[in-house]
Amino acid sequence: MQKVLVMERILRNKYTERIVNLLGKEEVIVLTGHRRAGKSCILECLKTLLVDKGKILYLDMEDPDNSGINSFEHLNNWIKNNISSNTHNYILIDEVQEIAYFEKTLRYWIKQSDVDIVVTGSNAMMLSSDIASAFAGRYLRVHVYSLSFSEFLQFYSLPVSEDSLLLYFTWGGLPFLSNVPIKDVRSRTDYLGSIYDTIFVKDIVSRKQIRNISLINNLSRFVADNSGKIFSASSIAKFLKGKTVNVSSNTVAEYMEALCATYMIDCVKRYDIKGKKIFDQQDKYYFEDLGLRNYLCRDKRLSDIEKVLENAVYLKLLQNGYEVYVGQLDGKEIDFVARRGDEVNYYQVTLRITNEETYEREIGNLKKIKDNHPKYIITMDPLASMINDDGIKIIQAIDFLQG
Repeated sequence: MQKVLVMERILRNKYTERIVNLLGKEEVIVLTGHRRAGKSCILECLKTLLVDKGKILYLDMEDPDNSGINSFEHLNNWIKNNISSNTHNYILIDEVQEIAYFEKTLRYWIKQSDVDIVVTGSNAMMLSSDIASAFAGRYLRVHVYSLSFSEFLQFYSLPVSEDSLLLYFTWGGLPFLSNVPIKDVRSRTDYLGSIYDTIFVKDIVSRKQIRNISLINNLSRFVADNSGKIFSASSIAKFLKGKTVNVSSNTVAEYMEALCATYMIDCVKRYDIKGKKIFDQQDKYYFEDLGLRNYLCRDKRLSDIEKVLENAVYLKLLQNGYEVYVGQLDGKEIDFVARRGDEVNYYQVTLRITNEETYEREIGNLKKIKDNHPKYIITMDPLASMINDDGIKIIQAIDFLQG
C-alpha cells in the first residue's frame, strides 16, 4: 500500500492540484469513482498537502472504529467535538455515503467561513437529485478514474511497447494491482474478484435491496460481454427470455441503473450529429476499468480485443475531460463524439484498417459529417501511419492512449 500511496503522490497530482484550486469556494468537493480507483489515496495525499495550512478532521468510514458515526447527527457531533475555532478546518471524509443523510450536516458546515469539506463516494446515489437539492447546488464534483495507460506505465515501470499495452488491456488500471507481480495471475484475478464482490454486495445488493441476485450478476456479465454494443432494457429482457429467464424490461432498467450507480459501468447516450440532440433509448455501455470488465469475461480475456480497444479509447477521452456520446448520422454510427466546452472531436475505433473494406467503412462514415471539427481513426494496425484522408487522421492506439 505504501508504494501505491507514494506513486499516487507523484503521478496523480492532477487530481490534488485540481482539488486545491477548488478550495475556499464554500462548496463541498465530492470525489466520485468506483471502488479502489484511487480516491482514498488522493484524499490521503490531500491531507499531507494541507497539514500545515490548518486543522485536518479526517474520517475514514471504512474503518470499523468509525461504524458508530452512521447518521448525520453523529457526524455533526463528531465535527463539533473536533473542530478548531483558532484556525482553518479541512473536513475530509472517505466513503461518506455510509453516513445516512450526511448532506444535512455538511450543508450547515460548508457555510462556515473557516471550513472546507472534501468527501469521497463510490455510489452515484449520493449525488441524487434530492441530495443535490439539499446542497442547493453547493458542491463540486471531481471524478477519479483508474489509471490511464501512461500512468499504468509509470506505476509498473514499463516501457512504451505493444506488450505493455496488452498488459494494460488485460489488467486495467486499479492502482493497488501494481503491487502484485504480473506473473501472479491467480492473485491478480482474486483481487479483481474481491473488488467486484465488494461493489456487488455493498453498492448494489445491499444499498438497492436487490432481490434477484442471480439476475443482476448475469446482467453484469452480459454488459461485459456486450460492451460497446447498442441495446435497451427491452432488448435485454427479450434476450433473457430466450434463455428461459422471465423478467420485465422495467426490472432490467432498474437493475441497469443500479449497476451504473456504482461507477463500474457507464451508460453512454447516442447523439444525433445532424439534429444535435440526445436520444433517450438504445444506449451503449462501457466499463470504467478494463480489468473489472475482463474479470467478468475471464473465459475470453483478449479474444475480443476490439471491444477492449474501444473501451480503452472511451476511458482515455473521459480521462482527458471530454463528455462522450455515440454519434448517429443518417443511419450510420460514429463510435464517439467527444465534447469539451466548444471543442468537438469525432472518433472511429478499429483493430485493423489496412483491409480496404474496413478502411472505406471507417473513413466513409466520418466523411459524411459535414463540419470542420477534427476527425480521427484509432487503430492497432501496425501498417497504418499518420494517413490523412480529407483531413481525417489515423492514429496508432498506443500513441493515442499515452498522449
